[in-house]
Amino acid sequence: MPLGKIKQVPNTNRKFGSSGTYWFLKAQSGYGEEEYWLVTEAERQRFVKRAKDNPEDTEPDRRGVFDVVENGKRKFGSDNSYFSVSVREKGGSKEHWLLTAVDLERLRERSEENADDLEVNHESWLADLLD
Repeated sequence: MPLGKIKQVPNTNRKFGSSGTYWFLKAQSGYGEEEYWLVTEAERQRFVKRAKDNPEDTEPDRRGVFDVVENGKRKFGSDNSYFSVSVREKGGSKEHWLLTAVDLERLRERSEENADDLEVNHESWLADLLD
């Protein structure tokens, strides 16, 4: 799966109260480390809204690469910095997401807890190349 391309996938081992689907994404840190995220629809909407509310904090289109950006117009109670990432749904338009450190930790924990969902949706390097 190419960096920053999102696709909706089912939660294969759904527990009570958990989301039935996720947005599956391969992302890369500014240091070059790749990771896979499972994002709920509510989180996606919150990340997009935060980016729209803070356009000065979004980075240029480096799809799938997330890096720390300073909160340019920090309001009382908001974080000093965010993680900015640009994503694209197949056939869709580009979206900017802004995540807090807490958001990023939650995505990483979910990915660890749902390794089966990652494995089912992981594509080969050849599919990455052709996509």
